Amino acid sequence: MENDSSTPMPTETDEPVLSGLESQILPADLEIPSVGIVFENDAWLSPLFDSLDEAGIPYQPIDVREHSFDLLDARKHTLYLNRVSPSSYLRGNDGAIAHAHALLAALEASGAKVINGSRSFHLETSKVAQQILMSGLGVDVPKTEVVSSRDAVRKVIDNLVFPLILKPDTGGSGAFVRRIENREHLLAFIDDDEVFAPGHLMLLQEIVVPADGSIARVEFVDGECLFAMRVTPQNTYNLCPAEGCPRNPIEEGIEAAASFETWTDVPDDAIAQAREILRVAKLDIGGVEWIDTASGRRCFIDINATSVYRQDIQKATNVNGFLKVSGYLARELAKEDAKSSHRNGRGRS
Repeated sequence: MENDSSTPMPTETDEPVLSGLESQILPADLEIPSVGIVFENDAWLSPLFDSLDEAGIPYQPIDVREHSFDLLDARKHTLYLNRVSPSSYLRGNDGAIAHAHALLAALEASGAKVINGSRSFHLETSKVAQQILMSGLGVDVPKTEVVSSRDAVRKVIDNLVFPLILKPDTGGSGAFVRRIENREHLLAFIDDDEVFAPGHLMLLQEIVVPADGSIARVEFVDGECLFAMRVTPQNTYNLCPAEGCPRNPIEEGIEAAASFETWTDVPDDAIAQAREILRVAKLDIGGVEWIDTASGRRCFIDINATSVYRQDIQKATNVNGFLKVSGYLARELAKEDAKSSHRNGRGRS
């Protein structure tokens, strides 16, 4: 039932789903082919695990919040999938991103195949890296000034065009994104100690206005475009598609929301551009966002590696996103197991 989209979709407020998964956890020395799922937010994983169970794919959840590994002996599975989100620090998981970077590097150094591995995770956790990649492919991106400190802002402030957006290099769910109206507003805002917290690289970015108020997002698995959405934010920069995801408002005291609608007549060249971005990013499972402006610009603004498929969009398009993911994992697992069998001079009955 490849197009069954009845699987309930998770929200960030769902209860953890891992407590009943002991039977899925595989001993490190077990020789059957298996997938290691690297993650930090279990609220998003229930439909993925359900799809893997249905497909009969052995897997082990690897929670980076409480994980350790031997640097020279990290590989325990045939294949890995990275599902760590750049918004992990918003859930109090401050060390998750650094641990995931280290683990993915160690796994790849050992020869393991990691879907959405170290290159794509670097892009997922750096808006600067995303814009460099996309502009290198010749697509339009917002004009951006990268600043390291309050003093750096003061040095370039006379060259800035207002209003603009102030955002962190490592974002997630619209966190710490602020609209800055003018010079005085920016100078007052950067005095907030939270703006330039340790390790926070900040971006001063051009505001790109959508012609119809919506932002386009397309989702891919292994080069296949699953579906496209139009996302219309209301008083928020949080475009996370997870149902129930809290929408942080652009300012206190106002209500924030976001609506998601299917988009069926996406221009072919836009799909091709998004697919090429993900190919170069080595992102096998993920999405791309862009803005179409009234002046005819198509400005690409974000690359997303932690796809969360909305139940309403899946039903409307008759596509089960996580079933597509599990099918892709099954194919890649078979390929990697065949390589391992060939190297070791053995076959599987």
